Amino acid sequence: MTSPAIPTCSHCALPCQPVLIEDSINGQATTFCCHGCQGAYRIITGAGLGQFYQRRDWSEQGVPDAVFQTTYHEEYLAQFIRQTETGTEISLLIEGIRCATCVWLIEKILSSQPGVISARVNFSNHRLQLIFNNQTTNASALIPALSRIGYLARPFTREAAQRQADEAHRSLLIRFGAASFLSMQLMGYSLALYAGYLQGIDPMTRNIMQIFAAVVTTPVVFYSGFPFLSGAWNSLRNRAPNMDLLISLGVLVAYGYSLWAMTRGMEVYFDTAAMIVTLILLGRLLENAARSMAGSGIDRLLRLNPELATRLNDSGDPEQVPSSSLKPGDRILVPPGQRFPVDGAIIHGTTETDEAIVTGEAMPVCHGPGESIIAGALNLTCSVEVSVTRPAKDSFIARIIRLVEEAQSRKAPIQSLADKIAVIFVPLVISVSTLTFLYWLLIENDSSNAILNGVAVLVVACPCALGLATPTAVLVATGAAAAQGILFRGGDILEATAHVRTVALDKTGTITRGQPQVKEIAPVKGTENELLSLAAQLEHSSTHPLARGIMRAASERRLSVTTAPVHSVPGQGLELTSENSIIRAGTRDFLAKHGVSIPQAQTPQSLTEVHLAIDRQYQGAIYLDDAVRPEAPATITRLKSLNIEPVMLTGDHESAAQRIAGPLAIPFFARLTPDQKASWVASNQSQGRSVLMVGDGINDAPALSAATVGCAMAGSSDIALDNADIALTRPDLGKVAQAISIARMTLSIIHQNLFWAFVYNILMLPLAATGYLTPIHAAGAMAASSICVIGNSLRLKRIPC
Repeated sequence: MTSPAIPTCSHCALPCQPVLIEDSINGQATTFCCHGCQGAYRIITGAGLGQFYQRRDWSEQGVPDAVFQTTYHEEYLAQFIRQTETGTEISLLIEGIRCATCVWLIEKILSSQPGVISARVNFSNHRLQLIFNNQTTNASALIPALSRIGYLARPFTREAAQRQADEAHRSLLIRFGAASFLSMQLMGYSLALYAGYLQGIDPMTRNIMQIFAAVVTTPVVFYSGFPFLSGAWNSLRNRAPNMDLLISLGVLVAYGYSLWAMTRGMEVYFDTAAMIVTLILLGRLLENAARSMAGSGIDRLLRLNPELATRLNDSGDPEQVPSSSLKPGDRILVPPGQRFPVDGAIIHGTTETDEAIVTGEAMPVCHGPGESIIAGALNLTCSVEVSVTRPAKDSFIARIIRLVEEAQSRKAPIQSLADKIAVIFVPLVISVSTLTFLYWLLIENDSSNAILNGVAVLVVACPCALGLATPTAVLVATGAAAAQGILFRGGDILEATAHVRTVALDKTGTITRGQPQVKEIAPVKGTENELLSLAAQLEHSSTHPLARGIMRAASERRLSVTTAPVHSVPGQGLELTSENSIIRAGTRDFLAKHGVSIPQAQTPQSLTEVHLAIDRQYQGAIYLDDAVRPEAPATITRLKSLNIEPVMLTGDHESAAQRIAGPLAIPFFARLTPDQKASWVASNQSQGRSVLMVGDGINDAPALSAATVGCAMAGSSDIALDNADIALTRPDLGKVAQAISIARMTLSIIHQNLFWAFVYNILMLPLAATGYLTPIHAAGAMAASSICVIGNSLRLKRIPC
């Protein structure tokens, strides 16, 4: 008499005894362990996604604890949300993903929600990038949509991701430990069988030894090797054969053949199956360690942000709060010896700060009331009170981290070559393995070697090295470059930078220090102070270096400045419209265009001019001088040594341009508007030259966008961090040449990795097919090839300054 089968939950597959809920959905009888699962089932089938239950391949039953009650307050989620060009974005870690079908379901369900622009799940790290329209929906409404179908979502944090990575590493370590221990036991039986094969052994003893070998091999194959078997099965279900399929075929063929041979008194190869699993797990462990080392660049940046901050409440009492909870306007206390947790401005106190890790400036910098402080800087001498100007998620360091993470996830074009090859490689290898097996079986009439050689082909040809060749190099290079103050926005930018042949440099703020000093004030009417005050009235809201120079001069003379809305004409000047007149400040051409007659200047033409007029009445000019950056001559020399042509583009007049470009011995183009700079870049590109444009912000934005690679200097940080292909976080022109060197070195390393991966397969495949390579040696060689590729990429960590 057999006991009746215990019903299972139609959603989570847990046993239901007693049956709590019975339902009929779409004419089909269903049972559920709780109302949450019933609701999830109805949502999924109601959305027309019922095939999920036929396609899913769950290795574990159930759903995460308390998943159906998961709710978050919008205020809490706000700290993890950021605005992008495409919409509002939040990154979530998803618990409960078991197979690729879960990824399919999550993306389908979320994409059908009103206001969702895109939902992408990374199966490898279970991370969801969700972009939505915040006018239509919000994150606190979307997360329950996931919990209702049985997935637990929580905001992505480095700590949560680290916990997940630690769990994966622990699981891998346990599987490897089990495989190693059992393989050592297996070696004892295998040595006895080999000795018996050479010296003779009675059938009974041999059979017992083979049974023991089969017993210890089974958990190695099906427990330690489960990740490979599971990956292979998923790849077959998704019709995308991968490297797990090759490994699994090799292991299962050796194991299955040995079981069959054991029943017929033939030689067995359990040691082959077990050692393949053990060696490849060892390779994965070493690979993880190398990956962790490669990603240490971001960890170093993260350590700059303290987790806790001392906030002053309304009554002025200090309280410890998470740095992530700070909002603009909060007052915090930063004692000496601690890093600033967010960007802010000093309210009380004066101190020296170490900003070397952020700006590269080795000397301490003194800051007093009213001056800005950047997150990550180290307070050296005195306790200061700071007003928060940006939340932690938008701080300087946070944006650098986002850029580096984005760079490490974007593929270089050369990666597509490896991807295309990997797609056809697996079916090709299986074909070669089959032909090898048939040749040795039918032509050589050697069934034993037919199995071993076929397995060796499957194992040795695993394209791990090919798949790692480009991503690891990009990962290491972008992390190391970020530590040097150079932010690449992706592998595609790295590759494009390596092919640059022309570098176009803006003058003010790029080749020069960007700190112009007022040298001459030439009023036509009134006094110097009146003209300077008039200029400051227009320039107060501008971030252009010339504007800052004029404001400094006005401040030194203690002039009062009347503020009003000002219209900026990029690359030309500023306009202020009052009730009775229009005040303009800018280039000679800008004023002439509005009918202002400007007399010939008596001041040396090498200075930069800012002319002023009220309506068409010329008021005079202010002349400024800006020193060339000390590193500029060496940078130009280094660019030329890299076979790159440096060119200067400027909106200034010829004499001022000649004063800068002449000593540097570089060609220049003067009196260019922003559009003309962009046209110059486009013209050179149309002639087949790859152009890297270096500028410092708004005026150079069109040229930065038009260039093959746009590089923003430090100083205009918002533009630099948000819009440029390369952002320099340190005010050092030499970083431009260094960025090109890093890109070329990275591309060279990628080529070496691909060459090694191809050569490895070209050499090893014939050796395996012809019987010169055993499966165990093949597994060792495959692991070694992956480690070699990662090791070669790690050389990029030693990028010279």
